[in-house]
Amino acid sequence: MLIDKKELDKILKDSIERNVPSVAASIISSDKIFYNNQFGYSSYSEQTHVKDNSLYRIASMTKAITAVCILQLIEKGQLNLDSKLRDYFPEVARNKILKGFDKNDKAIYSKPQTDITILHLLTHTSGYGYEIWNKNIAKLIELGELTSAFQGDSKFLDSPLIFDPGSSWEYGIGIDWLGALVEKVSDLNLQDYMTKNIFNPLCMGDTSYDISSENVERLVSVHNREGSGYRELPFGIPERSDFYSGGANLICTLSDYSTFLQMILNNGTLNGRMILKNESVEFMAKNHMGNIPIRSMETSVPFLSNDVDFFQGKKGFWGLGFLVYEEEADTGKPKGSLCSYGLFNSFCWVDHKNDLAGLIIMQLLPFFDQKAIKTLKAFEEYIYK
Repeated sequence: MLIDKKELDKILKDSIERNVPSVAASIISSDKIFYNNQFGYSSYSEQTHVKDNSLYRIASMTKAITAVCILQLIEKGQLNLDSKLRDYFPEVARNKILKGFDKNDKAIYSKPQTDITILHLLTHTSGYGYEIWNKNIAKLIELGELTSAFQGDSKFLDSPLIFDPGSSWEYGIGIDWLGALVEKVSDLNLQDYMTKNIFNPLCMGDTSYDISSENVERLVSVHNREGSGYRELPFGIPERSDFYSGGANLICTLSDYSTFLQMILNNGTLNGRMILKNESVEFMAKNHMGNIPIRSMETSVPFLSNDVDFFQGKKGFWGLGFLVYEEEADTGKPKGSLCSYGLFNSFCWVDHKNDLAGLIIMQLLPFFDQKAIKTLKAFEEYIYK
């Protein structure tokens, strides 16, 4: 691959001038990092700039790492895709399906006909939703009958379902249940399991949920737009979490997540350390949803997210930890590419066909901000032009 570093630098620097407060990006092959750079503001108000060792919130890009944990346990014979969640957490047998509300704002429920399996949770066909894109879940929280997923504890796992498991698709908290399952099966908290089985073997020393006081200054702030500039948002990080979310909240450097993607690009092995078997990585990219469609998502919380179309007009499905394109993207990203997105406008993909992976991290709300998407498209188009 021929990368003109100066040209790509200019594309990303232009995005700081026109689109976003900060951007970090890398281009990776199975044996080298072609490009790794970052620009913009760690804090716009203080005019401090991002650095090579800056730390970023990767939000839902955590999900792919949790999926790897589950596949490791499947390889060891401790779980399988048909394992029922209620066999490990009997309380989920009491789950009901939230159908809506009556004229008095009383929730209307029905009983599910199917048990939730690991496969359902990995593919977002479990029936769990997110308050950000499901108005009924958002209303339940507004009424004080459910805890928000942003509260910082595990109480949001008490959420009802929104459809019968395996009958539909909706992006939701299922991967958080898988994080709890990793802890149950391994007898380690999720951070310790990931550190032992993924981060240490891959030398991802800057990836964790918790952040020590001496590293707080390395953390890039999340911003939203304010007039022609940006406003810093008060997102804190605990030194010690009460709950480790399998679906979000990991902190890492650009270099660390690039290493994780390089491992996936190498079919599970990097620098002599096997994280997953080759066949497990291939299995991640297969369609395990059948003909269940992935639809666009209408926001219920505009401050956090715009409306979202993960495939931006193209067809795709959810694999095991990644979404997978069934058509070539308009930018040239090919069919079969594995992709993952994060709430603060971080995006990545793994393209086995061309032996490359791409990663671009922005720390901006709302999700799917149009200028952030413009920056992503410019990055992808440069790579595939």
